[in-house]
Amino acid sequence: MKKIFIIFYSLIFVLYYPHIAATANHAAAKNLLESKIIAIDPGHGGYDPGTIWGDINEKDINLAISQKLTKRLESYGAKVILTRNGDYNYAIAGLHGRDAKRYDLNQRIKLIESQKADTALTIHVNSVTKNSYEGAEAFYHPKSQEGKKLALAIQQELRTIPGMEKRMPKFSDCYMLRNTKMPAVLVEVGYLSNPHERKLLQDPQYWDTLAGKITDGIVNYYNAPDDVIGQGFWQETTSSTYFMIKLLEYSFNFGKNLETECDCIIH
Repeated sequence: MKKIFIIFYSLIFVLYYPHIAATANHAAAKNLLESKIIAIDPGHGGYDPGTIWGDINEKDINLAISQKLTKRLESYGAKVILTRNGDYNYAIAGLHGRDAKRYDLNQRIKLIESQKADTALTIHVNSVTKNSYEGAEAFYHPKSQEGKKLALAIQQELRTIPGMEKRMPKFSDCYMLRNTKMPAVLVEVGYLSNPHERKLLQDPQYWDTLAGKITDGIVNYYNAPDDVIGQGFWQETTSSTYFMIKLLEYSFNFGKNLETECDCIIH
């Protein structure tokens, strides 16, 4: 009888004071990432523009999305470390090419580790010779099970963007992923080489959408049970012929994968 009374009272409370219930839920949501330190690396910067298409520079898109992502994560209580918050990189005079790139990335990794980040994301934009490729995708290092889980959680959310190509998370030997100790994910937010996606990637509202979905993925990674993350994703994906073809391609590494030409891969 007591339980029935409590349930009845709670129902009446929510019906008559919805604003109070909503405030309580909002307050709880604000703490979902409390005490978490998340590093966001906007790829490239300074003299290193990344992918270029006309007057569009990847480095600018990376930074804009990362800044929006920072605000989203902070709204959930996270402490966010940006490896850059302007148009610069960490390479020093006298270094060129691969040496300059490696030095730059090592400085970013040192910054991330010095702040004891719990997770790290590096944000990039893709471009390939075939302009039909499109879709945001998350990459993880094959030796990191937590990185795989984080990539899966993020990819699952990215797939819910209307019109988004239903891509699957993939593994990558990206330098940033290979050399960070915490779970890390490379997010390629789209393809500048695709006409439709190139237009989207210049739209601040689309940057908001991407930042929101990546945030949702991170929140799920930290708060959803392991068996829930990716459940619907795998049920949907494994039923398709596309998935089976891609699974064979990635498992046996047939030739060069044009869809993963990430310029942050250095050895």
